[in-house]
Amino acid sequence: MGRAEKKLLRKQSLIEATVTCVNKYGYAQSTIQRIAAEADLTGGTIYRHFDNKRDLFEATMRHLLKLVLTEERQAIANAGNDADRLKAVVTSKFAPALFTSEFCTVWLHFWAHAQSHPAFSRIERLSDRLLRRSLSRYAHRVLPAEDAEAFVAEISLIVDGLWIAHAQRGSELTAQVANEVAQGCLTARLGR
Repeated sequence: MGRAEKKLLRKQSLIEATVTCVNKYGYAQSTIQRIAAEADLTGGTIYRHFDNKRDLFEATMRHLLKLVLTEERQAIANAGNDADRLKAVVTSKFAPALFTSEFCTVWLHFWAHAQSHPAFSRIERLSDRLLRRSLSRYAHRVLPAEDAEAFVAEISLIVDGLWIAHAQRGSELTAQVANEVAQGCLTARLGR
């Protein structure tokens, strides 16, 4: 394994350790030392890959967003028409790889800090824009314009709400139930 590959693996390990630490300790208590220990690395190693804790957390947030977008692309690729693509965009937000308590909790911590960290805010706004763009692209093809806009606003709030609900400790909300709730909104719109 080459030097570049090792560096990439260490960065990935640190991002995964950040996710674990934020789940265990919360955002504020996820220190460089705890993250490094979780990754079986030294604190100094983090500074070879990231300028500071905020840089590591931004990289983690971007990584999570990439996972969301990958799930969406895969779901859309398997859909046969625009109505199915719209359903796929919604379903992708509840994919088993994403709709875990751990994933939702970390995203919620970052979202909560977006108000005070401009980089987090940019990533959060980008995430919201990309979701709305994907929804809008297909909603406008299968719904009247007025209904399409209302649906995009509605389903964005529903997805956020379901993720927040799932981030709560002890949540018994499953991906299947969450998807059924969100798809119910779409079914109601399509049935009008």
